[in-house]
Amino acid sequence: MEDAVKMYELQRVDLTWTKMARRLQQLQGLLGESDELRSARQVVEQTQTELHDWRAKQKSAELEDKSLADRIKATEERMMSGVVRNPKELEALEHSLEALRRQRETVEEEGVTAMSQAEELTGKLESEKAALASVESGWSGNQTELREEELKLKHNGLLLKRKREQLTAGMNETLRERYETMRKRKAGVAIAAVQNGTCSACHVALPTGVVNTLRAATTLVICPSCGRYLVATSN
Repeated sequence: MEDAVKMYELQRVDLTWTKMARRLQQLQGLLGESDELRSARQVVEQTQTELHDWRAKQKSAELEDKSLADRIKATEERMMSGVVRNPKELEALEHSLEALRRQRETVEEEGVTAMSQAEELTGKLESEKAALASVESGWSGNQTELREEELKLKHNGLLLKRKREQLTAGMNETLRERYETMRKRKAGVAIAAVQNGTCSACHVALPTGVVNTLRAATTLVICPSCGRYLVATSN
């Protein structure tokens, strides 16, 4: 009977550790950036890239517009200066001036489009940044809780390890081997408590003879239904 109690106590430690290890594994998957956070950050980065491109186009259009304005002014001044008297040359200058003006109109339109797009994206970016900040805030708080839980579980794991070492030290080698062998065969549950005459592992009512034998037993008793060791305790 004493051996069964020792087995049962060891099993309680092992089952608790298995549950904790499973939760630690879950925490590993939860710790770190969430899909929602990565998605929100990606949205902001994409908009920032688009905004940068449109601002670059706007700046380029402004510079080109200034350059064209200077060229138009220079061409107009040359035509009005009287220096050029050749009709063909004057006609060429006039065609060039018209082409410069048309080009400038196109550039001005491009600049207006770029400015409009940049303004729209600026507003969009502010909204997306606010959404990202909200997600980050919730994520940060959740990560703190998860980290605290992880530390607590690891601390409890060390305590369980020490307790297991103490329990196994009080068991002879044969008993430990029996426990480990049965544990592997029975999905981690080597020994079952008898509650109201029923095996707590397979939930089958035990014959009266088995229950009576268990109460007076000095050796290990096995459940005739599931084959696990039995212990007479309600804990």
